[in-house]
Amino acid sequence: MSLHSITQFCFVVLLISASELAFSVPAPAFVEKEQAELSATGCTDPKYKQFVEERLDYFERKNKRMMKRTQRDYERSSQAKSNPYQVIGDLSRHLIYSAQFEPVKTVNAKIDLMFQHGERLSRDQQIAGNVFDNFSTEAHFVGIARAWVSYRQGRNQDAFNELLTSIDVSNSAVLESFGPDFTFIRRIYRDGYTKPVVAYINKTKDFWTGKRADALRFAWLTMIEQDCAIQFDSLDTIKFSELGLIAK
Repeated sequence: MSLHSITQFCFVVLLISASELAFSVPAPAFVEKEQAELSATGCTDPKYKQFVEERLDYFERKNKRMMKRTQRDYERSSQAKSNPYQVIGDLSRHLIYSAQFEPVKTVNAKIDLMFQHGERLSRDQQIAGNVFDNFSTEAHFVGIARAWVSYRQGRNQDAFNELLTSIDVSNSAVLESFGPDFTFIRRIYRDGYTKPVVAYINKTKDFWTGKRADALRFAWLTMIEQDCAIQFDSLDTIKFSELGLIAK
């Protein structure tokens, strides 16, 4: 085991201890016992695998609810003739969820509608060039939606290309602070595709920085290396510690 690996592992554990997600009171004896069992078996523990499956099912149900909620948000802002930036933002957020569940024809129509809003904004405010150069977060969401569409149509390589292109972003306070979308890599990793997921995670280093981002990337890449089930959520750093994982 290298000194570098030990140092990285200790950094993650210390970060988790200080996190707001960590427990603020001593764990009951049965929790400590369960954590000890997880550490002994690592990612092969049946309880851990069941936990991840339940979380993935939870995310799918949540995303279906969000599809309906974001559709209402977009319709409300569009019908009220709200600020055009608000309309574009609402529609782009909806696309992330629409692309997972609605018919491909419907999703493509909504992507086209995004660009119609952009062209209208460009004309009304006399914005030269590609108006979406000013919408890094929204362009990212469109890219993820296109990745979903390609993947659902069986065009996997096109989907993976769209995935990586979607984070060719700049000056996005949202992505820099909270990171990019993880709904699509959650799906393709579950389906067994690791290379595009690793490439995506590594590419986030270009804009998503800080201790939290570094801790999540380290946990995910280590878990992928050890063939762990992953939910791609902030809880993964806690599970990483409980499982007693360390980079090979």
